[in-house]
Amino acid sequence: AVVSTQSGHYGRGQSRKRGIAENCLILSTYFAENCDKMSRAELDEYDKMINMVDNDWDLYYWITEKEQPPPPFDTQVLKKIQEFAKNKDMKDRTQQPKLK
Repeated sequence: AVVSTQSGHYGRGQSRKRGIAENCLILSTYFAENCDKMSRAELDEYDKMINMVDNDWDLYYWITEKEQPPPPFDTQVLKKIQEFAKNKDMKDRTQQPKLK
């Protein structure tokens, strides 16, 4: 589980090291922008998703909606990340946010 949500530091670090650069960029920017707004249940759901998936490409394909995730990973948090990844506001997300 995510340990300290007050600073979000643990989750930020976990979001940065996801095996492939695409996941690192999407998840680290998502977490940096949203961790302070996430409930404890959402943080736990997020933590399970990023730490229980065996294949980083599976996670990437679920986030980009190229493949349907299996039931344990088809969650509201994933849906929020999928929407975030569409980047409708065309924000520059080409670098991971700095750790605080």
